[in-house]
Amino acid sequence: NYNNLPATETKTDNNRGLTSTPDKGFLQAMMSDSTQRFFSGESITELPGTQAEVNNVAGIAEKNQLRVQRFLYDDATESKVKSIESPSILHIATHGFFMNENSLANAQERGGFANFTSDDLKNPLRRSGLLFSYCKQAFSNEKNKTLLEEDGILTADEAQNLLLDNTDMVVLSACETGLGEVRNGEGVYGLQRAFQTAGAKSVLMSLWTVSDQATQELMTEFYSQWFKLKDRRAAFRQAQLNLKQKFPDPFYWGAFVMVGD
Repeated sequence: NYNNLPATETKTDNNRGLTSTPDKGFLQAMMSDSTQRFFSGESITELPGTQAEVNNVAGIAEKNQLRVQRFLYDDATESKVKSIESPSILHIATHGFFMNENSLANAQERGGFANFTSDDLKNPLRRSGLLFSYCKQAFSNEKNKTLLEEDGILTADEAQNLLLDNTDMVVLSACETGLGEVRNGEGVYGLQRAFQTAGAKSVLMSLWTVSDQATQELMTEFYSQWFKLKDRRAAFRQAQLNLKQKFPDPFYWGAFVMVGD
């Protein structure tokens, strides 16, 4: 069985929920740092803040005359995010991951993760991703028959093929979505690169594991400020300053960075 977690997108398309208890060895390959929006122990934790975040963001957008689609729980699937076409804003609240090479080298077994081979995982775009509904099947040899072709894990390699040519902003409200592997002369290979390659003009992402509660408050404040100030960079800065008053430690408000136009 699995516990689905909410995720979302605003304006024209979707986001993801989360799921379940992963199987054995692959989590040994995950980075050891963990908070609620990253893998914790031997399970994929529920994220109560994501549902509040999704509903808050959607409510703000609707008040500003934007058409919104929300995808939660079983509806928050990998196949749905792959089917969207150029939403003006794509907001994803879920679990994220980036595995460095040391994590892989120390793993004894991968638990059948997405049927990836060792050669596949040499590609940093396959070692970074987001989790969606039914992702448990990627951690188990027993594949979920209800999901046809998708395993519930959107890797950066897959994300670069999304249709985001007219997308102004992608918000990756998850842990470590800004991490990747640096390649000389070519930049950082990870989710940031993937979503920009797909066409997104700006990406808001995180550099370390983040707090579920603090993140939903930051995102709610960001959208409130954005529609008020009409400038997303100024809005993001103001949201951080406002959250800092409640959570002085930079851990809570300093993880997220905005790149792009």
